[in-house]
Amino acid sequence: MYGASMRISLIGPVTPYRGGIAHFTTQLAKRLKDAGHDIQVISFKKQYPLWLYPGESDKDYSPGREKVDAEFLLTPMNPISWGKTVRAISAFNPDKVILPWWVTFWGPAFWYIMKKLKEYGLRATILIHNTYPHETKLFDQWIVKKTLKNADDFIVMAEGEKEKLLNIFPKYQNIKLVPHPIYQFFTKSNLSKAELRKKLGFKSTDVPVILFFGFVRSYKGLSVLLEATNILLSQGKEIYLLIAGEFWDNRDDYEQQIKQLGLKNHIKIYDRYIPDNEVAEFFNAADIFVAPYTGGTQSGSLKMALGFGLPVVVTENIADELIRKLPEVCKIVPACDAMGLAEGILENLSKPLLDKMIIEEIHNISWQNLTFSILKE
Repeated sequence: MYGASMRISLIGPVTPYRGGIAHFTTQLAKRLKDAGHDIQVISFKKQYPLWLYPGESDKDYSPGREKVDAEFLLTPMNPISWGKTVRAISAFNPDKVILPWWVTFWGPAFWYIMKKLKEYGLRATILIHNTYPHETKLFDQWIVKKTLKNADDFIVMAEGEKEKLLNIFPKYQNIKLVPHPIYQFFTKSNLSKAELRKKLGFKSTDVPVILFFGFVRSYKGLSVLLEATNILLSQGKEIYLLIAGEFWDNRDDYEQQIKQLGLKNHIKIYDRYIPDNEVAEFFNAADIFVAPYTGGTQSGSLKMALGFGLPVVVTENIADELIRKLPEVCKIVPACDAMGLAEGILENLSKPLLDKMIIEEIHNISWQNLTFSILKE
């Protein structure tokens, strides 16, 4: 059925919502539409209650963000909206329905939607970002099993997520694995690297800059990166560390570690959400991107870094097939190993940016692989 035009309903956050899942869903909708398919996008009227979302806002209205036409119908806390969503999908009469999954908070709403879709004879594909939340609680396993058993098939973007699904549904065969595509859609900066570093407050524009980007949460391993930075400085390597993203952990714990290690003069922290129109400034100012994750299985920020052509250092738990096929710019190191991380950074600091033509090719192929997996029966 891949060669024919399809009608596809896609549920999930899109612009103006912020964060990696919104970026992903927006890009996926555009890719499917550009491939000639009829796409219905149903997004959230409201995502989370305030107590569940640590950030200042869940929306980004910065200029230049890519947009898709969407119906903002679904509120996970409002069962009335679940029925509206099902009726809108059934009226569209799609060949396939795609639902992203990354947090159990959506469990009751998605359980209801998938159960009702079956009554209309409609198939539901769950696109797994995270099988379980990063901070898993006792009831999460029950919610995951109860909700996801209603899916007709799954798409996962990391081997680790496939293993988690098979632990829940050991006899289930219809799981497609395709790596998370790379991102290449942010507004480019017109400033030189030196100008950007000056703008970001670095005293020297010649010292190499390491970038840590995205929400700061414990499983992302910033504390290990701070230790690795200290190791490199103690070895006489002059470097800066640029930390850009909202702290969803207690920032004081990291400040205390920075103070104890004597790193204050070597670190710049931008403790805020970085809107799309500023993203390029941080990536273009850096020489290398580091994803020192101690948990998790994938990283959207990592795929952003590749879109900017940066050499990257990643821990083995988030190194997917795409990363492993790019040894010229991707260095894989063990998780929770500050010395190994420091050695990986030192090795990749001397590597040049990835060629623009190669970036474009990887970008296109990675999205084509994902859309093919979605469309293929």
